[in-house]
Amino acid sequence: MSVEQNTNKMTPDVLVCPLCGEANGCSYAAGRPHSECWCNQAVFPEGVFDPIPAELRRKSCICKSCLDTYKKKTEQEEEPHS
Repeated sequence: MSVEQNTNKMTPDVLVCPLCGEANGCSYAAGRPHSECWCNQAVFPEGVFDPIPAELRRKSCICKSCLDTYKKKTEQEEEPHS
């Protein structure tokens, strides 16, 4: 995870996913209109942000890859076992 020490406070890099540490592709954080962001077409299921430490939530966006990974994992958990 990409964070800086700033007077003993964790400051996340707004262009980095807080889950994997890779670029999050956030248009808004990059200075472009929010309407250009990939997240406008995305659905974020309940619980997707739970793995992010509370002090880092809502400070930077997760990436599409982490969102897709979460969705695949939860879909597999919900599938009935034969």
